[in-house]
Amino acid sequence: MCAVAQYYQALADNDANSHGISICRLQVAETLARDANRSANTFPATVSANSNLTSETGIVLSDITRRHLANIQQKLTEFAKDNDFIYHQPVPSEASLTSIPKLPAAKPIPVSELYQGQDIQKIIGPDIFQRIVPMAVTESASLYDEEKAKLTRAETERVEIANDEMAASFDYLKLPGSLDVLKGVKDHELSVDPEFNKWCSDLAGHAPFSEAFEELGSHKQSITVLLDQSQKNLDMEESVCEKMRSKYGDDWSQQPSSRLTATLRSDIKNYRSAVEEASTSDARLYSTFRQYETDFEEMRSAGETEEADILYQRAMIKAGASRSKGGSGEASLLDDDFEGGPSVSEQISNVEELMKKLKMVRKEREQVLKDLKDKVRHTSFHSR
Repeated sequence: MCAVAQYYQALADNDANSHGISICRLQVAETLARDANRSANTFPATVSANSNLTSETGIVLSDITRRHLANIQQKLTEFAKDNDFIYHQPVPSEASLTSIPKLPAAKPIPVSELYQGQDIQKIIGPDIFQRIVPMAVTESASLYDEEKAKLTRAETERVEIANDEMAASFDYLKLPGSLDVLKGVKDHELSVDPEFNKWCSDLAGHAPFSEAFEELGSHKQSITVLLDQSQKNLDMEESVCEKMRSKYGDDWSQQPSSRLTATLRSDIKNYRSAVEEASTSDARLYSTFRQYETDFEEMRSAGETEEADILYQRAMIKAGASRSKGGSGEASLLDDDFEGGPSVSEQISNVEELMKKLKMVRKEREQVLKDLKDKVRHTSFHSR
């Protein structure tokens, strides 16, 4: 029975274009059929009277197994030849073969194959579901669902854009951290600004600025000396040329030096102007550096010892203390009025109130979007 099962499964695999697997199954079926034929040949010629078998049973079994073995060998030769010349599929081993699946009780047959060349619509009749839900209604419902999804996506995108813009605005204005600095109410709790921390780290690995300014001065001096020397050489060459011209007259055939060196003199003039402008810029920069040299040194030291947060908090505490002094007769900056307008304290309160309103607007906007999604989700085309 196993040989028969493998044989018919091989035929099915061959029809399914699994030619390598089909050949392997035929090889297995051949081995099983040989064993069956060998067992049939050894069947006894005389059987017991109680076995309900005739004396020809052995001959019949031997004939059946022999014919089955011949069929298997014929198909195996045919399939192997086709695979060698046409398909070239690898033949797997017997151990890799899957078990034979159960045969389905019925095989589906498409209606188009069953009634080929005939008007199928007249045979099967109209679509019975068309009377229940017309096609126009189905198409309209699909369009309605698409419009609902489009509306939800558009509103969600608008809400996300508005929230991102508000968050970006707060981040650009450094709110509410900048208000805390102005009020001085959280000086001891302020964390170091990332940008300030980066400055300290950069200064820690940077050479002192004084050395850079000295190097710039040295370069400027060497460039100035080189330009002066070049100018002097050009003047000397022109002077010698004119002296030789006055001495030899028409016999001196060299062109006037001023024509040939005009470009060089112009370049020297431009370079000298550039050096002077750079010197002026360096002087302004050096003046600024001298003004904040102490701060730079403190930041460099904080960066080297990784104490940028301590320096930042100390500076914030110092700034808050200078603003909060009231007993020395100095008015607080928060209480000053500018040009008759509201005080800084009032402006801070106004900003805080506006921030609260914006946050409420954001919360309400998200709630409205949630309600819209729920309403759209629970609204169907048929309920309209």
